Amino acid sequence: MIHATCHTADNVRCIEFDATPWFSEADAPSIIDLAQRGWTSTAIADSLEHRRGYERLHDLIEYAAKRLQLESLEDPTWETFECVVDGPEAVAWLEKNRPNVMERIP
Repeated sequence: MIHATCHTADNVRCIEFDATPWFSEADAPSIIDLAQRGWTSTAIADSLEHRRGYERLHDLIEYAAKRLQLESLEDPTWETFECVVDGPEAVAWLEKNRPNVMERIP
């Protein structure tokens, strides 16, 4: 399991979830980009939120969109939520399951 944590910008909502399905399905450039960003990206949550078992993640994203989106209109670069993947767990999983991708991470 690759743990990930997602929290809203106002820190009202925070959850932990399994990011392994994303790593199983993501293309190599997306994983490499995630690693280069310090294992932080909202793309993981966006791709998993509609899956069965990820209802709490969907609720967090919905809350961020409805409650915090107005504030982001003033600054379009402001993220309403953030997701962070456990880097060491991701590396260990990639070494075991997708070594060809791991070789390409600087």
